[in-house]
This record gives sequence, C-alpha cells and structure tokens, in this order.
Amino acid sequence: MLKAKGQFQCTCGKTHTVPPIEIVFEENATRNIEAFFENATYVVDENTAKLVETPKRRTIRLEAEGRVLATMENIEKVASQVLTDHIVSIGSGSLTDIAKYAARLTNKNFSCFPTAPSVDGYTSSVAAILIKNEKTTVQAVVPQKVVVDMNVVSEAPLDLLRAGVGDIAAKVTARLDWMLSNLLTEEPICEFAWEELRDLLNDVLENSEKVLNRDRNVILSLMKALLVSGLNITIVGNSRPASGAEHMISHSLEMYHENRNEIPMFHGLSVAMGTYITLKAYRVIFEELKLKQECLTNEERFSILSEFFGEEKARKFVRVHERKKLPGRVQLSRVREALKHTYEQFSEKVENALKTVRVDELLARYEPEFIEKLILISNTIRERYTILDLLDSLCLLKDFSHRVFEI
Repeated sequence: MLKAKGQFQCTCGKTHTVPPIEIVFEENATRNIEAFFENATYVVDENTAKLVETPKRRTIRLEAEGRVLATMENIEKVASQVLTDHIVSIGSGSLTDIAKYAARLTNKNFSCFPTAPSVDGYTSSVAAILIKNEKTTVQAVVPQKVVVDMNVVSEAPLDLLRAGVGDIAAKVTARLDWMLSNLLTEEPICEFAWEELRDLLNDVLENSEKVLNRDRNVILSLMKALLVSGLNITIVGNSRPASGAEHMISHSLEMYHENRNEIPMFHGLSVAMGTYITLKAYRVIFEELKLKQECLTNEERFSILSEFFGEEKARKFVRVHERKKLPGRVQLSRVREALKHTYEQFSEKVENALKTVRVDELLARYEPEFIEKLILISNTIRERYTILDLLDSLCLLKDFSHRVFEI
C-alpha cells in the first residue's frame, strides 16, 4: 500500500523503517475468521460479537453502558484473561486501542479486524488511553496483520462513516500545523507522509457524500487512506503526521466528558469539530481578517482548565504549556507563502466534507460560550506547536474564540 519499503532516508534527516504489516482485503472474511488469525484471543463488544463468530473459550467480551471506552480497567481485563500469544481486536477505535495496549503490557502479538472505516488507529503504533480520566497517547504494539472485509466496513453505522470522514479530513489541518511548526520552530518534517496520503485523501474529500451513501469504491479509498495514515504514525514514531490542533480540541472535548463520567461522541466526530475550528483559525491568517488584540492571561487560562478538568490537571496542563517551544518574532507573510499551496488546494474540499458530515449539528450540541472556552485551553494539553499557539502569541486567540462562527 505504501510506496516506501524497508528502510529509507527521510527529509527529516532520519532513516525510517516501514513495518512488515500484512494488510488483507478479503470479501466475506467473517465466515471463517480463524483462517486469518491462528490460535488468537479475540476482543469484542456487544455489537461486534454479532458480526463475527469466534471461539467462545478464546473470546473476551467487554461490556459497558453506552459504549466500551479504552480505559485501563478494560485493558487490564484483557491482559488478565488472554489465553494465547496473539490478541485480535474485532471492532473500531476503542477496542483496537484496548487490544494493542494490552498486547504491549503482556508482550503478545496483535492483529485487528476493523469493523468500520472510522479511525486511523488500526495500523498505528500508538493508542489513546484513558488514564485517570485523562486522554493519554501511549506506545502500543504494531499489528502483524489487518484483515478488512468490505462487506462489514461498508455496512458500519452511519455515525462511524461520518467519523471516518472527519478523521481523514483532519489530515489536512494536521499537515498545515506540521508545516507551520517546521517553518517557525524548525521542527523536522517528514515529507513522505503527505506524499503517501495525498491522492487517497483527495479522492475521499471530493467524494465524501458517496461515503455516507455507502459507495464501496469510495469507502475503500477511505479505508486505505486511514490505514496509510496509521502507517505514517508508525513509521515517523509519533502522531504528528495525523494530528494537530484539531486533535487537541478533540482530546480536550473528550476529556471534558470523560472527567464527568459521560460518554463522548465518536472520536472522528469530535475531530470533525476540531478540524472546523482549526480551518477557521487558518482563515484568519490567509484572509488577513482583523481581530481585536487581547491577550489571554495565565489566570484566565488556569480558571478555564480548572473548570474543565479540576485544579490538579489544570496545573499539569499549565506546566505542559509553559514547556512548549515558541518562535520569536513571526512574519505572517512567510507563513502565508509557505502554506499557501496546501491551504488553497484543500481548504474548500475539507469545508465541503465537514458539511457532508453535518459538523454544524455537532457544534450545535454545545453552547457558544463552551466552544469559546474549549478553544482557549486546547493548546495547553500537548507541547505540540499549532495554529492555536500562533493566534495565542499574537493575542488573537481570545477574539477568535468569540467570533469563530462568524469567520
């Protein structure tokens, strides 16, 4: 699937290695799952257990009110019950993260059987885990094999198809943020990641309505794009190729709900919200919109963080923000020149894809004042430099958060 093979010299200056993951597209693979995964222990939930028949003795079924989340409790349950040297997840994002991290903790092999084209985590080497109600990205196990049955993924629930479009659209803003950081903070950038993904991404964005209409050819492009995105994360060694400000907004929103023992929306849907906001932030720069300069104070930042996550986590995130590498004087003309081609080529396509997944309906679930606060604190949860940091340093983030729906 990737053009890059084995080891190769990257533009970032490092030598990268492409992992030997076997990716299989097989019609009706559900009819004989054991033919693909020898002597495996399967991880399922109430919904995915109905899709595939697995040996009862080697099946761990996770249950929860609402939806199974990637908590340490569920990971420890899998780790304590696994009977073989091979763990296979049958599900989408959360079950995949649970299985791959349980495999790391128990030194087992991991493979997966995706049931929806909703996330890029199937081929990635990281997992998003809830540890004490804090979303934490941890190193996990790279899959030996990924088996995709197009009959299954094409019939995934509509919200999971929407989530897949949201997660893949985010790769554009992630790319812009990586280019921005490369320009302003000299963070190394791996150009192969964009080159491998660009054409598949373009196909999905131009045909996003067909995804929701269950067009198998476009869903195949979406599935391949998500698998390539996950491979990019694995090869680079972190989530930078796939995650920027939009994911920081998403993670902040998810943690807000999880901190209150509430079930957040599917990850790709909250990412769609974050992508909408992040693209608006870039519009401020590219269209030279006039915003009122008013700096966010440390006291205001801490107050909102405390409201969202409690004082202990607020202090932790303030320290994360203080460690962030920030550029000196910024010439916005240089930023526009460096990012112009990518922004102009993809911004309208991303906007249209977000309309297709009805991002306005997702945003309307929250009061405007809540969205304002979410924007103001999302750049504190990671040291990663993004467009939110640029607006923050220009003292424009506050007015941007207030006027985001007008821009």
